[in-house]
Amino acid sequence: MKNQKIHVKPSRMASLIGVIVGFAFLIFGIVFFIILLQEESTVGVLFMIFWMFIVGTIIFFNFYNLIKHKDVIDIETESLPADENAELDFDAKLRKLESLKKDGLVNEQEYGKKRDEILNQKW
Repeated sequence: MKNQKIHVKPSRMASLIGVIVGFAFLIFGIVFFIILLQEESTVGVLFMIFWMFIVGTIIFFNFYNLIKHKDVIDIETESLPADENAELDFDAKLRKLESLKKDGLVNEQEYGKKRDEILNQKW
């Protein structure tokens, strides 16, 4: 059984674009917030406060990735020892071959030949 832990971070360019677009959205939010304050729209003001909070979070996330950028992709993997892996491969090959025979994709002669090949492998 394989256990993988993968961390993918945006590239420097993607983070920079995220910061720039985030500031554009923030400026839009501030302008719209001022307009809604003048119209005394409570629901609109609450929405824009929420909007600016989310945009601020996006800006922070992208700025943080821009400053602390190390690797684009960080992958940790754990795999079984070679002998356990070989056993699983052996078992999987036989099951797959049996499935192919059952589905009619392999005839009896091909099945026998391939099965003998698999059984003759070191396991």
